[in-house]
Amino acid sequence: MRLHAVTRSAFVHGLIGLVGPGLADQLVSWTGLVAPRYLPPATTIADRLWGLLGSGDFLADLVHTLASAALGLVLAVPVAVVAGVLLGLFSPALQATRVVIDLLRPVPAVAIVPLLELTVGMGTRTVVFAVAIAIVWPILLNTIHGVQDVDGLAIQTARVFGLRWLRRVATVVIPSAAPAIGAGVRIAMSLALVVTVATELIIGTDRGIGSYILHASTGGYHADLVFAAVVVAGLLGLVVNTAASAAERRLFPWHGRRPA
Repeated sequence: MRLHAVTRSAFVHGLIGLVGPGLADQLVSWTGLVAPRYLPPATTIADRLWGLLGSGDFLADLVHTLASAALGLVLAVPVAVVAGVLLGLFSPALQATRVVIDLLRPVPAVAIVPLLELTVGMGTRTVVFAVAIAIVWPILLNTIHGVQDVDGLAIQTARVFGLRWLRRVATVVIPSAAPAIGAGVRIAMSLALVVTVATELIIGTDRGIGSYILHASTGGYHADLVFAAVVVAGLLGLVVNTAASAAERRLFPWHGRRPA
């Protein structure tokens, strides 16, 4: 009962947060503070949004963006999880790489896009590698922390029962660290969409939401289409994050649950 009340409250607050900016935009347009050419009213944006969702070409762009983000995720997750488990288990290795991690982690993914263009070429490959490089960090760090938080007594018990190292990692360490790894993947999924759209916008790919925004903003500057595409990207991120959170709660129902 309490959970349903919290869920309803979160939904109401989220709805207010969604409707509020739309009403403010509509009010600004009505008063003429900003020309509609630069800030279209919310009703116009909603109309264009509905049109985009019925457009086969735009839906193809949306699918392309999702595919690029998914490919980046596929590349990053195995590398980040394996590296995170190893670094979490071996403190000397973590200490040896800590400076490198702290040096590279703050670098924005879009900052390495020109380097990727020179090394892997233009197009979707650049987008996928930019996504993989950007999202590897939250998964890696969450995995490290999850492994370090594993109960040492459980590992010692597995050793006493004669389980070899790989078996202990597979049956004790990874299951115990799974909630932290899942949280890292959930964060990475949302970040993957952000980096995908930003990279598409920067390099001007042939397909993708970022490419659509770029063409809409340069080919006569259709602000209404730009805002509508941005809203679609935001809604897409919301759907992905909600689905990932639901999957995380279902897979790890004990994680984060507080006693009543």
